[in-house]
Amino acid sequence: MKNFTTSPGAIIFFLSFHLTVSAQSYTSYTGMSTVLKADTNTHSALVSNLFEDRAGDQSPVLGTAGWSDKGKHFQCRSLLIFNYGALPAIIKPEHIISADLILNPVQLDGSVMNEEKNSTFIVRRILQPWEDSLTSWANQPLANYGDEVVKIIKPNKKDRTVKIDVTRLVKDMFRFGNNGFLICNGDSLEKTGTFSQWFASARNEDYNIRPSLVIYYEVAYKPVAPNDKIPPLPLTARDKQELMDMYFRKEPVTTTAPVVPPPTPIKE
Repeated sequence: MKNFTTSPGAIIFFLSFHLTVSAQSYTSYTGMSTVLKADTNTHSALVSNLFEDRAGDQSPVLGTAGWSDKGKHFQCRSLLIFNYGALPAIIKPEHIISADLILNPVQLDGSVMNEEKNSTFIVRRILQPWEDSLTSWANQPLANYGDEVVKIIKPNKKDRTVKIDVTRLVKDMFRFGNNGFLICNGDSLEKTGTFSQWFASARNEDYNIRPSLVIYYEVAYKPVAPNDKIPPLPLTARDKQELMDMYFRKEPVTTTAPVVPPPTPIKE
């Protein structure tokens, strides 16, 4: 499910893991990175109080929105979870240097963006397990209000790839369990405001613009001998930038809005 990008220091680390240093022992750290790219093992869902019992696991977009119609206010919010596999068992939370959630904005056909105002949304850590094919607005899992990141997008950046620093959230996922991210807006805006921010989901047909999660971490490196000349290989700022360039799109994307069937009438 995952695409792993690691530095050559990984080879050194695994070869020297079970060896002891005969004389003075010291430990240095090697910077590494892992890229999780959304695929069939990554789950996402778009839920709305417009259709409270309908699961949104097949939506090609995720994000958040709010609008009013005939005196009622409607909302959309999204859930996203990457499968960490064995990573939490081999990487301690304190060894995670940083984690970036990468989302690619999509412009829905017929939608109009307000280019003059900042766009703001929130990413929270979900606290409870959920299934994408079963999750709806009515039964969405709880999220941690104290474990969140507020992202502000400037008007001239609304059609460019968004990088969100979710380091604290990912560390807590490694500590307490991974239930993914909730993408939403502040409560006051969700109840009254008109807004929208859309990104490609894990079900988008264009694999290249699906969400990614990049985790930078460090691993201990112990030399084989006191005079070992093999130095640690830190992940430099240039390494990080080159990695980001691989997942940042240069052009905006236009996606057709999902077709929402009308609700089934209830016979009296």
